[in-house]
Amino acid sequence: MRLLVPIAVVGALASSVSTQPAAAPPVLRARRATATVALKIYNPSGSTRLVGWDRDSVVIRGRVSSHDHFFFGGDSANLKFGIEEGSSSESARPADLIVYLPRRGSVSIKSVDASIAATDVSGWFYTVSGAIVLAGRAQNVDAESMSGDVMLDLSTPWVRARTGRGHLVVRGAPEDVDASTVGGALDVLTSSIMRGRFASVTGDIHYMASVARGSLFDFSNHSGAVDFALPRNVSATLDLSSVTGQLDDEFPQLKPAAAPGRRLQTRLGTGDAQIVARTFKGAIRVRPQ
Repeated sequence: MRLLVPIAVVGALASSVSTQPAAAPPVLRARRATATVALKIYNPSGSTRLVGWDRDSVVIRGRVSSHDHFFFGGDSANLKFGIEEGSSSESARPADLIVYLPRRGSVSIKSVDASIAATDVSGWFYTVSGAIVLAGRAQNVDAESMSGDVMLDLSTPWVRARTGRGHLVVRGAPEDVDASTVGGALDVLTSSIMRGRFASVTGDIHYMASVARGSLFDFSNHSGAVDFALPRNVSATLDLSSVTGQLDDEFPQLKPAAAPGRRLQTRLGTGDAQIVARTFKGAIRVRPQ
């Protein structure tokens, strides 16, 4: 049940950015743009929704407080816009922006506590404490929230995702994934990954999917657990080790490794995928779905 909440959030927010609201906010700026336009965006507080579309233009909608300044500049290939605080002693008031841009374009977006949601958009997404929700197709994605949740439901060749205390969820159809947390949970719920690197310090890592033929995975944790829920017909070579943590294997064909400080090397099926998992104090569990 804990996993159902972030999944529902991804679906709801992805749907909300895919269509323009019935009562759309006013247009702040609109400009013709190249198909590969690069956008730099800064919205410290509130929300920013990004939507990739099949038009040769960038359209920015929203409402900005008169207390703050909306800046906009650049040309058709490179644009920069966002919210500038009214004075050095006052923080910017929340602003909700909706940005439409060509699908082949890219963004570099930064916020303080503003949430970021995007559909069919590539680029770099960063926030200090806001949530990041990314969906659709992208060429590449680099997403980081220092303390907020990061929810990914992407079809992309490459994605890198980081969060400190937030919950990180990987879904969709990514191929190469590098994902980590400090203390937040990390859930992997897709079988499309060919190269996966997953790490945490104290957060639990959950892998709940099948594994692709020829795929390579590396899991590392210090004191958090690493939990694998794999199909009964999975085909993979496992190399599991922990210094002081418990190794729990629940597949009938695996030999028991209940004592801490043990290493378990075995093959399930014909061993078509390779899975390496290491912890210092965290438990490692392998169980059938």
